Amino acid sequence: MEDARTIVRCGWCENDPLLISYHDEEWGKPVSGDDELFEALTLEIFQAGLSWKTILHKRENFRNAFDDFSIAKVKSYENEKVEALLEDKGIVRHRRKIEATIHNANVAEQLISKYGSLKYYFDSLPEDQQERQKAIKTTFKHVGLTTAESFLMATGFIEPDHSEECFLKK
Repeated sequence: MEDARTIVRCGWCENDPLLISYHDEEWGKPVSGDDELFEALTLEIFQAGLSWKTILHKRENFRNAFDDFSIAKVKSYENEKVEALLEDKGIVRHRRKIEATIHNANVAEQLISKYGSLKYYFDSLPEDQQERQKAIKTTFKHVGLTTAESFLMATGFIEPDHSEECFLKK
């Protein structure tokens, strides 16, 4: 086995054990579960304007705050829950992103009903990457083209953008 100190990774790993683990074991690996895809999309939305390191280090807090990203639970959140989330110092407290998450849970439920799963929905999107990103942007609230691209990379729908020197670059 190669000595871990000689492995070259993408620069964003910053020698942070949590980022390294995410990079090596999760980023770009196919995700198929509905709640897991919803989690990935939600975390990408919360990451917009911040660093991935910030979000990843708060991921367990996000999971606790958002009921493990259970679509069935999040879609039913009422104003009292929004206010409680805005007081939760363990997550990013951004009203529009929280409200978008609730809205997106409802959208996700509709897509699951129509396509059978979120994976089937994402698989049904156009092959062209730009068109795929545009479809996600118009389907979900608070998602831009960059957020859509990051989500597609993170969940294995498109090839992740590893740096040239990264040991995982294909």
